[in-house]
Order: sequence, then structure tokens, then C-alpha cells
Amino acid sequence: MKKLILVGLLFLVMAVISCQKPEDYPIEPKIEYQGFTYLFNADSTFSGEGVVSFSYTDGDGDLGLDDTDTISPFGFTDAHYYNLVIDYLKCVNGEFVKTPLLSPHVPSHPADTLVLFDTVTFNARFKRLRDNEEPKAISGTMEYKLTVQNPLSPNDTVKFEIRILDRALHESNAIQTDPIFTNPTINE
Repeated sequence: MKKLILVGLLFLVMAVISCQKPEDYPIEPKIEYQGFTYLFNADSTFSGEGVVSFSYTDGDGDLGLDDTDTISPFGFTDAHYYNLVIDYLKCVNGEFVKTPLLSPHVPSHPADTLVLFDTVTFNARFKRLRDNEEPKAISGTMEYKLTVQNPLSPNDTVKFEIRILDRALHESNAIQTDPIFTNPTINE
């Protein structure tokens, strides 16, 4: 009798599991802001970095790139080289404005007096989230560490605008972080 009850329960569990409908998301990735965390060193001083986290969904699961994805449209000089695109927004007169972040490029020869500036990018490439090419909906959370402190303009309030692209070049919605103070104290 116990075997019969056990077999019956097993069939009931299998029936419930088989009736669950798989998640159905659009093929365009969708992201949602989860939060930002400042990173502090062991001595409780701000490291100049933080971690932004966001959730994602994608209907066909084609998120991420392989190291070998380096030819068009994912080549180094192509517009879609990065699949995580992050813009830096600085608070200017109470409004957040997309601002290129510059870093000094010191001349290599002492006789050169011209200091050039390179544009810093926060963009990145993230690895494939699935090994299988078969289209299948996925969801999860991503965390990305980035530098928030601008040495050329300390004590700013900034935001980051983030979007992701899948391998079919579908672009997600854009999200923005909450305002981030670039020189926080441990008491904040």
C-alpha cells in the first residue's frame, strides 16, 4: 500500500511539473535597476569604486559574447563591440547630463609639454550566459564593478545610464542608477 501511495505521489509531482508553463519574455533584453553599493577598503576608506546591480530577461537567451566574437559586428572598431553600454551622467545645475569622462595622458617624452586627454569608457563585454544556441528564455541578475570617483572633478553627484545588447543586436531599455556621490563617507 505504501508503494502505491508513493508511486501515486510521484506521478502527481511529475504532472504538476510538466504543466508548468515556461517563462515567456520578448526577444529584446529587458533590464531593471536593482541598486548600487559603494566599495570601501579594509581601513574603511572609499575605494573609488562601486557595484551596480540589475536584473535582466531575454526571450531567446542570446545574451553575452565569446572571446572569439571579434569580427563584424563585434569587432574592436565596431559599434557593437561592447554588449554592456554605460554612459556617465554628471549633475550640472540640478540636471543630469551625459558627460565624457576624461583622464590625462602624460606625454612619453620629457620635451613634450602638451598633455592630452583620453576618454574613459565604462562599457564592457560580458560572457555568454548560456552555452546552448537553442533559443530559451533566461532571467537573472548582473553585477558590474565600476569606478565612480573622477580625479579631475571630485565631489560630484553622478548617475550611470545602462543598457545591454544581445547577439542579434537587440538593445534593451535604458536604466539609470540612483544619484551617486563620488566622494562618500563611511557614515552615508
